[in-house]
Formats: sequence, C-alpha cells, structure tokens
Amino acid sequence: MVPLTVVRAIRAVGGGESPLAARPRPTTAATLENARLRELLDGVELGTWALGPRSIDEVVRTVREVRPEAVLEFGSGSSTVVLAWAIREIWGGDAPRRIVSVEQDETQAERTRSLLSRAGLDDQAMVVVAPLAEQEIEGDRTTCYLLPGTLVEAVDGRPVDLVLIDGPAGPAGVRFGTLPLARPIARVGARFVLDDALRDGELDIARRWSRLPYARVSGIRLIEHGLLVGTMTA
Repeated sequence: MVPLTVVRAIRAVGGGESPLAARPRPTTAATLENARLRELLDGVELGTWALGPRSIDEVVRTVREVRPEAVLEFGSGSSTVVLAWAIREIWGGDAPRRIVSVEQDETQAERTRSLLSRAGLDDQAMVVVAPLAEQEIEGDRTTCYLLPGTLVEAVDGRPVDLVLIDGPAGPAGVRFGTLPLARPIARVGARFVLDDALRDGELDIARRWSRLPYARVSGIRLIEHGLLVGTMTA
C-alpha cells in the first residue's frame, strides 16, 4: 500500500502517461488464484474495462477479510460475479441477497445478469440501472448516478460494509460522486475500493475524497490499474 501523497508526487514528475499504471490490455481468467473463479469467468475478457486478474484476487481477499453484510458496487460486470461468488463462499448458498450493483447502461446490466445466471449466482446480486445525471454532490455540480431510493430494500436493510467502485464510465472526475452517494447506506468503518486509481482523474478524485470529513484514504495498491483503498469514518 503506497500513500496517496507519494503516488501523486511520482505522478507529478512522471510526465505523459503515469509511470505507475499498467497499460490496459485484454487478458483472461487463466491466472486467477481460485480454480472455481477461473471456471466461472472462462471466456470473459478481463483487464481492459473490467478488473484485471490480480485486482480480482485482491477483491476476493478483501471480501474474505471484511465479511460484509452487504456490498454496494458501482459499475457491473465480471466483478459482480466475483463478489457474488465470494459472498456465497462466506455466507452459504441459502443466504439472502447481499449485493447491489449499480450500472448506467441497460445493455451492460443485461450482460452482467447473464454472467450471474451462467454462474448460478443470480440469486446473490441485483443489478440496478441508474442513468447518469448532473446533480449537486458535496457542494459541487457534477455528473454521477441518479440512484433509486430502493437500494436499502434491495439488500434487506443490511448496512453496506464494502463499496467497490469501477464506474461510471465518463469524463475524468465522473466517479467523485459515488462515495458521497454511498454514504447514507454505508456502515461507519465500511471499506471502499476504487479501481483505475492510477489515472489522473482518479488521483484527483482520491485527493477530493481525502478532504471529506467522513472518508479516510489509506493509499493505493500498485496492482494493474491501481486499487485505492479507504474507510468510511462517519
């Protein structure tokens, strides 16, 4: 885990593309640590828009460590399958749904639902379509998901212990609003993880999050596109 200040300092002298970020490139599930996940994600492209294999392994470790009562995900896809599988491993197949994945695009939402169904995990996660809209978040006019008011009901009122952010897609800074939007249903002490954390836009988002009174940014894991890790403190 590298402190945000150190990563930003390296980026400031790097020039051009970030010297820390791996170039997005398609890969497969063949190198995943877990054999069952390799089967479930066989034929699914990873590492470009989706989390890469090393990031997936890190997410699985985080789920096992946190043992979340509920998970809120921004940006659906192969990561939704990973979360659903990891949650089932912890709580068992008869456990009620504990994952809500927010997706801006109906076509991608249907693709994710198909992946969940193929993996036999469609009872573990709900994919909710939320279009992007300009709104005021933490005093700034910004664009982010227009969330429905039913997210708490979607996880049977369980407080969210883990927030995984890999969306929305859009211009630099578009993911800033996700953490404030998650705050009303996230437990104090909830972990949050942001993918693509080594991009300039996400580094700026991390700086802005670190100034929020209810968020603590712990640092960035230098894995693939970068995974920022933090905690909701209030």
